[in-house]
Amino acid sequence: MLRAALADAPSRRFFAAHAQSCLGSGLAYVALPLLAYDRFGSAWAVVAVLLPDLLPAVVLGPLIGALVDRWGWRACALLGDGVRCAAFLLLLFGGSFGLTIAGAALAGVGTALFGPAALAGLPRLAPGDRRPAAMGVFGALDDLGLTLGPALAALLLFVLPTDGLLALNAISFAISGLLIAGIRVDGAAAPAVPAAERGPSLLAEARAGIRELAGRPEVRALIGSSTAAVLCIGMTNVGEVILAREVLDIGGSGLAVLMTAGGVGTIAGSLAARFKVAWEWRRAYQVGLACMAFDLLACAMLPSFWLLLPVFVIGGFGNGFALVHDRLLLSHAAPESMHGRLFALQKACTSGAFAISFLSAGAMIALGGVQIAFFCAGIGLIAVIVAVTPRLRAAWPAPATPAPSPA
Repeated sequence: MLRAALADAPSRRFFAAHAQSCLGSGLAYVALPLLAYDRFGSAWAVVAVLLPDLLPAVVLGPLIGALVDRWGWRACALLGDGVRCAAFLLLLFGGSFGLTIAGAALAGVGTALFGPAALAGLPRLAPGDRRPAAMGVFGALDDLGLTLGPALAALLLFVLPTDGLLALNAISFAISGLLIAGIRVDGAAAPAVPAAERGPSLLAEARAGIRELAGRPEVRALIGSSTAAVLCIGMTNVGEVILAREVLDIGGSGLAVLMTAGGVGTIAGSLAARFKVAWEWRRAYQVGLACMAFDLLACAMLPSFWLLLPVFVIGGFGNGFALVHDRLLLSHAAPESMHGRLFALQKACTSGAFAISFLSAGAMIALGGVQIAFFCAGIGLIAVIVAVTPRLRAAWPAPATPAPSPA
């Protein structure tokens, strides 16, 4: 897989940039909440810097996608890194509450811009049979950054103040931008939508893109299923903390082990993408969803740390496996001229689903307990799989098995 994904210099440069970006995102996962609490001593301050990570993708997603398709993926990825670099410099030198929130919001905008731009660029950097490997490595780097970034932050905080993490964040995004600026490949800098086909405004292009994407049944099925799946699995972010403390009684260190097991599984799932054709991607996506449903139900029924440890690996594998093949199917379901709007729309839907899932998880846990919440989420995800399977099968049918020739 790595050989196919890194087959040429532009791809190697892109993935080196993405590795920098993911490491910076992992550091930010620790640095932003710590910064808010250290400066203002309030849990609400922590919430105030975390929300901008989701809200820009939800509110600005369609416009960001239209911008990617109009300007080209490389220009927007470079802009996303530049915005995030500026955001962390603002956080580093701006000590007031208002400037802190502004910096967090800028970082969220940069992240919301970089993701769709990078995903829109992958088919151009790794066309044909190289695309599955490239998507797999892209997802694995995302997961690796969110696993190693917090671990690296924990080590650095022994010798650096929180402000030091902010400076490293700014440096990581600056390096990523420099690497992307140096990519030279046919069509890398070209906009996906030619000037003659553009709408009268960015908003008009966003609306036209949403209408056209909504008219594609395979896109509706994928975005609907991934959004519904996130509504179910998003509660894990809240529920695993309560599960570790109140059911398994393993404390913070045990929770960290479970989360690490899930992260290892997710990386393995991302790197397991080997299939070449769309109907195989569809089956792999369904297998990934099934693994996550098993994880949710096992968390509801197995009150044992040692039994749940491999379950978290399986659930993480399903997460990575489903995400990579979901992206492959989406890229197959719409022309490259719409990939910016396509991936931005998916990010908007799933980010909103995460926010709703966090809120509903708290309500379900308060009313019925954490195991009931996991059980309901698992049953809900099974219902999603059952509901979407016929639509996915109709969009990407397996080839008919030839009838045996008569003797």
